[in-house]
Amino acid sequence: MSKGRDLTLDLAKGILIILVVLGHAIQYSYGIEYSQSDLFFENPVFRIIYCFHMPMFMLISGYLFCSSNKKQFRTVIGSKLRAIGIPMISFIILYSFIDYVGMIRTNPWGIVTSFLDSIVRGWIMWFLFSILLNMFVVAVLTRISGNRIHQYLMMSALFVISLFVPDTWLLSVHKFMFPFFCLGYAVRDSGIDPYKYHDKPWMMVLLTLASVLCVIWFDTDTYIYTTGFCINGRCSSQLYIDLRRMAVALIVSITFIRYVHLLSKKVSDSNGILARLGQMSLFIYGVNILANRYYPAVLLRLNVNPPHNPVIPVAFTLVFIAVAYLCYKLVEKNRITGLLLLGRNYQRSTTPD
Repeated sequence: MSKGRDLTLDLAKGILIILVVLGHAIQYSYGIEYSQSDLFFENPVFRIIYCFHMPMFMLISGYLFCSSNKKQFRTVIGSKLRAIGIPMISFIILYSFIDYVGMIRTNPWGIVTSFLDSIVRGWIMWFLFSILLNMFVVAVLTRISGNRIHQYLMMSALFVISLFVPDTWLLSVHKFMFPFFCLGYAVRDSGIDPYKYHDKPWMMVLLTLASVLCVIWFDTDTYIYTTGFCINGRCSSQLYIDLRRMAVALIVSITFIRYVHLLSKKVSDSNGILARLGQMSLFIYGVNILANRYYPAVLLRLNVNPPHNPVIPVAFTLVFIAVAYLCYKLVEKNRITGLLLLGRNYQRSTTPD
C-alpha cells in the first residue's frame, strides 16, 4: 500500500464491502423465493446496511477523485476507464456468459444489445457505472469554470434539474448517488477535515443518537429501489422521500466514518485484513454480483430451501470473503487477469488506485 493512502478510508471500504456482501447474503442466501418476495426489505440488519452503505462508498469515491481530477481530462478519464471500466465490463460478461453462449447461434447481434443494455439500464455492476458517470460529469463541470463557487453551483443546479428528469435507464440510482459524490469531492477540494471533532465524546453521542433515529425513520418507502427519484406528478411526497433518504444516508455516513477513524487510531497495521479488503473492494463487489446470480440458482436446482436462520447470511458472508480474498491473490499474479478483473496497469504500477 502506498504511503499516501488514508488508512481510515481503506478500513471504511473494508467494512463497507463486508456489509455489501452481508446485505446481499440476507437477500439471496435463503433462495430465489425469498429474494423475490421482498421480505428482506423489512429485515432490520438489511435496513441498517442499505440506509447508508452505497452513499458512503460514493462519498469516498468523490473524495478520492478530487486529487485525480487535477490531471488532464484525457488522462484522468482514461485511467478511471481502465481501473473501473475494464473490470466492470469483465464482470458483466462473466455474469451473462451462459446467456451469451446460448445466443451465439440464434441471435449474435443480441449479445451486443444485451451487453449495452446491461450497462445502461441493468442492475449488473450498476454502482461501478454510476461512479464512472459521476466522475465524467464532475470532470466536465470542473473544467467549464476554474472558479470553485461556480463549479459547486453547476453541480447543485444539475442535481435540482435531475429531480425533474424521468427515472428511465436506471437514472434513479445515479441521480441519488450524484450529490454524495459531489459532496465527497467538495470536502477534499475545500480542504475540510472530514475527521474533525472525531475525538469529542459529545459529538459522537449526538451522532450516534441521530443515526439510531435515522435507522428507525428509514422504512420501505425510503429505499431508492422501491420508490424512484423523479418528483414529476408527486412533487411534495416524492421530494420528502428523496430528502429523507439523503438526510438519513448523510447522518449515518458521518457517524460511520468517525467511528472508523477512531478504529484507525487503534489499528496501526496498514496491511491488516480490513484495510486489505478495502483495497480489494471493487473485485469483491464484482465476484459478489456473480455469486448473487449463481448461488440462488444452485439452491433452486438442488431443491434446497435454507431455513430463515440469521446465522446463515453471516456464515455465507464469512466464507465468501475468505474465498474472494484467495481468488484476488490468484488473479493479481497474472497480467491478463490483473488487467481484466482488477484494472491493473502493470507497465506503470502494480498498486491499485
